Amino acid sequence: MLKVLECMLYEHDLVLVAVSALICVLGCCATTTLLARSLEGPRRHFAGWLTAAAGVFACSVWALHFVAMLAFLPGRAMVYRVDLTALSMVAAFAGALVAFSVALAPDRRRIRVPAGGVVLGLAISGMHYLGVAALSSSASPAFDATTVAASVLVGVGGSTLAVAGMGDLRTLIRRAGVAMSLALAICGLHFTAMAAVTLVPHPVGAGSGSIVGTASLGAAVGGIACLILACSLVAVVIERHLSLRARQELARMRLMSNLAQEVLIVHRDGVVCEVNNAGERLFRAPARHLAGRRLLSLFAEESHAALIRRERCPPAKRRPEEIEIRPVGGTPVAVEISCQTIDHLGRPATVVVLRDLTDRKRNEARIRHLARHDALTDLPNRYDLQERIDLALDHAAREGGQFAVIYIDLDRFKPVNDLYGHAVGDAVLVQVARRIAVDVDLGDTLARIGGDEFIVVQAAAASADRSAALVARMLDSLRQPFTVEGKQIEIGASIGVALYPQDGSTADALLRAADAAMYRAKEGGGGAACFYKVTMNDRLQARLRLGQELAGAVGRGELVLHYQPIVNGITGEVETFEALIRWNHPVRGLVPPVDFIPLAEETGLIGEIGRWVIEAACREAAAWPHPWRVSVNVSPKQFRRTDVCEILAAAIRENGLLPARVVVEVTEGVLIDDAATAVATLQRLRDMGVRVALDDFGTGYSSLSYLQLFKFDKFKIDKSFVRRLGESEDALTLTRTIVNLGHNLGLLVTAEGVETRSQLAILRSLGCDQIQGYLVAKPAPIGSFTPIDRLRTMALFREDVDPASPAQGAGLDAPPDREPVRLGAHV
Repeated sequence: MLKVLECMLYEHDLVLVAVSALICVLGCCATTTLLARSLEGPRRHFAGWLTAAAGVFACSVWALHFVAMLAFLPGRAMVYRVDLTALSMVAAFAGALVAFSVALAPDRRRIRVPAGGVVLGLAISGMHYLGVAALSSSASPAFDATTVAASVLVGVGGSTLAVAGMGDLRTLIRRAGVAMSLALAICGLHFTAMAAVTLVPHPVGAGSGSIVGTASLGAAVGGIACLILACSLVAVVIERHLSLRARQELARMRLMSNLAQEVLIVHRDGVVCEVNNAGERLFRAPARHLAGRRLLSLFAEESHAALIRRERCPPAKRRPEEIEIRPVGGTPVAVEISCQTIDHLGRPATVVVLRDLTDRKRNEARIRHLARHDALTDLPNRYDLQERIDLALDHAAREGGQFAVIYIDLDRFKPVNDLYGHAVGDAVLVQVARRIAVDVDLGDTLARIGGDEFIVVQAAAASADRSAALVARMLDSLRQPFTVEGKQIEIGASIGVALYPQDGSTADALLRAADAAMYRAKEGGGGAACFYKVTMNDRLQARLRLGQELAGAVGRGELVLHYQPIVNGITGEVETFEALIRWNHPVRGLVPPVDFIPLAEETGLIGEIGRWVIEAACREAAAWPHPWRVSVNVSPKQFRRTDVCEILAAAIRENGLLPARVVVEVTEGVLIDDAATAVATLQRLRDMGVRVALDDFGTGYSSLSYLQLFKFDKFKIDKSFVRRLGESEDALTLTRTIVNLGHNLGLLVTAEGVETRSQLAILRSLGCDQIQGYLVAKPAPIGSFTPIDRLRTMALFREDVDPASPAQGAGLDAPPDREPVRLGAHV
């Protein structure tokens, strides 16, 4: 009985043993190369590559066996049976083909490794023992059962190890490992099996059947060896060529995928093959670490069911859906997944497209937030407020409690915008929101519903006293000065309070009640709070009705113009009539502008009414028997919202009126928001030949600076200065300064609101150019001012004036009254 080592050392030609081993290794390398190509090539070529691999493997096993047999007992004459020799080749080929098919089956079941290993090991064993059985010599082989079993186990073990590595043959190292496992299985089985052989001498028979001698077998084995070498060379060349093509194709695919913003993952049978750069960023790991991982391991466990369901769903019915991934060392990230089958390196694969939804989720959350919150203060807006009041109503109804709706409107806030600009106004609003937020209790709602209006829903207002305490805190807080850009700004607030359930049972009713109470507080001068009373609603409803009636006043012909004369400060001769609007209401009678012009500005009707004033004033002035000038007022809102120049030019043209007979009066409010645009408009009026006047001079914030922006034809001293003449030395000093300022700038000066002879005398002594007021005449229809009234007015000016006063005439021959237009009309 020969042992394995003794068999190799003493019974074999070691040179031929080395040759057989080399043939086996080359054949196994060629086999793994062909198997790798079967995995990476198109599926339609899979069977062909697999058959070629099985053929090369069978030849390798067969060649190793018979070269080693030639090396066995080289001094002994041997012959082989042809049929068994050929059958051994067939057994090796068939077994290898079955084993490789099982090992590379696409279902990847766990049984494939042991099953493939057993089949391959038995194929090698079958080939070997059939080859030994084909031996015919002067001695018959006898076998040791234990060693035979050991040889089979060696073959099965090595084969199983090789099959276990056949699932991934993409790298050279993996292919080398599988080739060495196959070589170990073949060589280990052969030499272990040869150690189990004992030759029993007997006479050489003629042999039944065809036989082949050692020389012939050597030639056949040499041919097979050459074939294996050729196959190995061809396999290497093919592998190199196809690998080059695959790398080029892969490089193109990676380039295209890296240009994409979406994450692209290519997987085959649930194993990641490729990941683009976007995937590396999203998963926070290099592509080489992601390749080879199970696809499911990249997703959150909660998403596994959706992924499995998508795999089972027909491709035509797959739709993009939202799932979560799990980046390396990070929290889950929402993505949108879609899949498509592609051809990857010649074989079917699936490309998974992931779109990161982080930005979209963030934007959606921001949009939802902005839809419910004020952009400036980040407080709940009107929409969110409605829902919170509804919740408070539901809670109060269930618990039988009450709550308060508090309406806050800032006082003196518009002048802040006019004087300092909207940026400062916005900063004040932000500070207001912070102060009120400090005053309200936890669980209360503070909302901004627009402009300078805020709402507080006091959810736990168990009594009116608690609401009153909160209101008192807010009033005191808002009275304190605000500091913005180094400026001290003082405002205040008017507050209205409505209580549930006594003041309303719905959100709209409570808001209307609180609004009415706030208006009542504002009518009292502001800076105060007022609880709702039923009578307030009547006042609010009356205001709403008045607004509705005003909307149709122009169409119904209810608006009329009254005129107040502006006379020469020396002679008393009429120079201009100021057009002042009145509303001849069918029920209320003659309504003064102070009662409806602010309402017209709030409701947007000022544009229509202002146009009517300009057209009516020009039409009536054109019919006057004397060429007096006509003066119209244009409010800041009308000045900004309408094309004053076009409206006035059309009225002048249609009525054949000289432009020099028209005076447009504006306040400095038209210059506050956009001084450059306003000055351009005023210059267009000047170019038309219309005169522009600055009204209410001295009451604004920056009157002197505006005199530098535009050369007005005149300005009018506000009645608040005139009213105090003769009563206050300061008023006299200020009025003298204003008159001197106008004259030094080359402007005419008009004093309005003159009601007493003493006021007239002082103004004439100061050299005021024009006089206007009740002392001269009250506003009335133009027909009411008769020649007798003109004579009576002129008689007021027959008293002598201090000759030292800087009075100057301002008759029709004086420089044209260039006056800015203020759309709208008032007393």
